[in-house]
Amino acid sequence: MEQPFFSVKGRIIKINNEDVQVFEYRDEASMQTEAAKVSPDGSSIGTTIVTWVSAPHFYKAGKLIVLYVGSSPAVSGALDKVLAPSLRDVDPGQM
Repeated sequence: MEQPFFSVKGRIIKINNEDVQVFEYRDEASMQTEAAKVSPDGSSIGTTIVTWVSAPHFYKAGKLIVLYVGSSPAVSGALDKVLAPSLRDVDPGQM
């Protein structure tokens, strides 16, 4: 799967029957460069303005950016435990 605001193709995994998008970069530095483009509320990524069908939840870990668009506390809770810190909770200056 592709998102116009990320430079790599992603994959979809299912958590509790919900789609979660996973983007793997060649190295952590590349991931950090793209993660820094995500606005604190996820409404823009670089120069792209995004209208989401539900709340976006962005996470990063190692070489991964993970995106969950939804409202399931079970899914966001599982991702919070495994992929902290969440991009939405991190000051963009610290990413």
